[in-house]
Amino acid sequence: MKLTDLLAPHLIKLDLQSSTKPEVIRELLELTELPPEQKSLLFDMILQREELGSTGLGNGLAIPHGRSVIVDKLHVACGVSQKGIHYQALDRKKVYLLFLLVAPHREVSNQYLPLLGSLARLGSDPDKVATLRKAKTPQEFLQFLHALEL
Repeated sequence: MKLTDLLAPHLIKLDLQSSTKPEVIRELLELTELPPEQKSLLFDMILQREELGSTGLGNGLAIPHGRSVIVDKLHVACGVSQKGIHYQALDRKKVYLLFLLVAPHREVSNQYLPLLGSLARLGSDPDKVATLRKAKTPQEFLQFLHALEL
């Protein structure tokens, strides 16, 4: 399964307003269709995951992610920050493109890890990250992802 199969325009925000890691994680969770109490629990879980090591991979990309027993399917949201976010990325630079992934603890569809790997490979190519950052609408963002075969 590709990322474009999991994303819809309402799950993409091209003008993230957050300036810190916790704020942007909360902002991305708000895009999902999860109930407020689940969002709160997932927020805490993702921040705990970030304490183990930053999911800011460098080249302006971060992939906050985790698994939880409180979700029953893979949830994805993404966003672009025009001003950049201090995210403690591995290259110590600001993050501009973020993909949030939350999967069931025992995900049987085997989508989570392959998707995480595809997104990590995206981060190794600054030109692809820059292309996605240029999207003017969520639909255009999805077209760029489709062209990148994600």
